[in-house]
Amino acid sequence: MVKVAFIVEGKVEKIFIDFLENTGWFREKNIKKVAPTIDAKGGGNLCPQNMQLFVEQAKTFNPDKIFILTDLECDPCVEKTKERLGECDICVVVLAKKAIEAWFLADGEILRKFTQSQLFYFEYPERTELMPYDVFKSILMRYTGRGTNKVKLAKNIFRNGFDIERVAEHPECASAKYFVDKIIGLRT
Repeated sequence: MVKVAFIVEGKVEKIFIDFLENTGWFREKNIKKVAPTIDAKGGGNLCPQNMQLFVEQAKTFNPDKIFILTDLECDPCVEKTKERLGECDICVVVLAKKAIEAWFLADGEILRKFTQSQLFYFEYPERTELMPYDVFKSILMRYTGRGTNKVKLAKNIFRNGFDIERVAEHPECASAKYFVDKIIGLRT
């Protein structure tokens, strides 16, 4: 088994990583999560001076790899964001394009379940005009008349059968595919 520690941007990403662990998805991929998920408590905290502390904290658990999961948000490109995070010899950086909530929009089964519509499909989840959470929230308001907050939404989505591999198959959700490919690539 490959030993992995995770550093994440915030609560939603932490809920996501812990969900994958609790469902046995990592174990299926020959991954052993060796440390509690480290929550940076916001993307602004993922800067070089803080990253050093987070990485050192993760390294105390002797991982083979450290995954860093954060949102691209409005950064101009992936390379600039990775540059902002700083260097780490055993780190793998995964950036959810725009935000991890784009992955929720890419899961057609979840959208159909939440909207109770068999026809629901979101074509470009990583290229929304608004932030993906705001788009999902507006879809909920339109179809159910109810809003939500990010943490409640994430918990509800994971409780209702979210599937990262299904999301990775979406032709317009490259960052989810990248995440799955990087996890699977650790097995070899």
